[in-house]
Amino acid sequence: MKIGELEKTTGIPRSTIHHYVNCGLLHRPVKSGQTTAEYDQQHIQRLATIQKIKLDYLKTAKTSRVPLDHIKHKLTELYSLIKPPAAAVAAPPSNGHRNAAIREKIIEATLKLYANRGYYLTNIREITNAVGISAPTFYRYFRDKRELFVETIEYVVKNFKKEIRASLKNEKDLTRRSKTMFETFYAHYAKIGEILNQLRSGVIIGDPWAKDRLSRLYREMMENLIKELTRAIQNGIIQPVDPVLLAYFNLAINEAAIHLTTMEDTYDIDDAMCFVGDMLNNAFLTDKGKEIFNIFYKSTGKPEG
Repeated sequence: MKIGELEKTTGIPRSTIHHYVNCGLLHRPVKSGQTTAEYDQQHIQRLATIQKIKLDYLKTAKTSRVPLDHIKHKLTELYSLIKPPAAAVAAPPSNGHRNAAIREKIIEATLKLYANRGYYLTNIREITNAVGISAPTFYRYFRDKRELFVETIEYVVKNFKKEIRASLKNEKDLTRRSKTMFETFYAHYAKIGEILNQLRSGVIIGDPWAKDRLSRLYREMMENLIKELTRAIQNGIIQPVDPVLLAYFNLAINEAAIHLTTMEDTYDIDDAMCFVGDMLNNAFLTDKGKEIFNIFYKSTGKPEG
């Protein structure tokens, strides 16, 4: 249907509809001509949902204006963002490296905005302004804000796992592998931590998509560590404990240690690494494992634990 029919069906002015499209509340219509576009039933459903959100807000608010961020937040609470039909999505541009660079630039800018405002309050206009592109250019690369978030998660995890694999490829020594994994985690934590924070926020407000994504992200992050721990248990270096529980326990402690180094000038990352390492070693290493790690500490000049 044309914009006039959508306007008549929903009772919402076309200027408001265009505004919702530009702000990312509605997916872009399919262009049917140079100056015309086709809207669909999903636009009608979405507009009805937005109107209900606005009416519910105005029942208790002391203002006649409904904040755009409130509408976005409520939409995310109600359901994952509607995906536009395949025909509505323009094929990504084909000139390879330049397009990949723009895509990465959008993702990097998005991560910075998440750090300041969070996923649920960051809108597409802020992202395009930060990158220096137009909204139509944004939609050439991403269908909506949710798809961008998905690709941002994949981008962060992919880079983290890629560096882990490269760092461990030729390293056979268990202690050095352990140290390398922590250092890589720390180097990537600014981005990993931001993604974790946004997904945790989604879990708190009851977004089932965020809960599922958070669970998947943890599994991906833990994959290499669980393999390392399982191998160490089989070789008699770590006591026979559940490697999955130990991996998650290790992650939680490392996150807390990293947070401490960002809040307190008294401690640096080396202090945190040594403390966490000593605690885990004393709690979970066998006598054989402690002997191996003590040899490593001697070689690095660190006192034995």
